[in-house]
Amino acid sequence: MKKPHRDQIIVTNARHYEAFKKAGDSLRDLLEGLDTPRSSDLLAEDMRQVLVHLGEITGEVTNDEVLGAIFSRFCIGK
Repeated sequence: MKKPHRDQIIVTNARHYEAFKKAGDSLRDLLEGLDTPRSSDLLAEDMRQVLVHLGEITGEVTNDEVLGAIFSRFCIGK
């Protein structure tokens, strides 16, 4: 296993890791769309997807699956 460099970030949460990967994929799509003739609607959707995936990490965006995963790890009210 490679030792991380001092300026690298280590992501230990699997959900965050997946969200970063998806955000990266969406950002790549957005950048490719800027280099090709693409409608502004499609570019806006790519940008929205980047923000949604980053929002999943920061807590700005939640969905039932995320909430279910969080609450399945904790015993609340029992």
